[in-house]
Amino acid sequence: MPGRPPTGAGEALLPGLAGLFTALAATSRPGDAGLTPPVEPWRARHPGRFRHFTRPARGVWAAGTVCCPRCGGSDGPWTVTCDWRRAELGCPCGAVHREHGLSLSEIWLALPRT
Repeated sequence: MPGRPPTGAGEALLPGLAGLFTALAATSRPGDAGLTPPVEPWRARHPGRFRHFTRPARGVWAAGTVCCPRCGGSDGPWTVTCDWRRAELGCPCGAVHREHGLSLSEIWLALPRT
């Protein structure tokens, strides 16, 4: 509960939990197989705009259009390159935008189905 001091039992759990979460977040050790198989990166074209949705307050949604950091363009066509960890947006001006703030679902759902 917020505002209540931790109990002795809760404090005793912390070292084990810290170790567990460290192990879960770590990459696999050399020679170990990863938990997920390697996946090939993919590339797609998106002819329109990308919208980034946020929720600044309960019951309030906001949306902004992603713009190229170099030319300010937002209409595309964008080239999307994704390695399943990071998605990059390529602008027609040649700039590659990595700090766009979009989630994978915001990109994936906007792409045309092939």
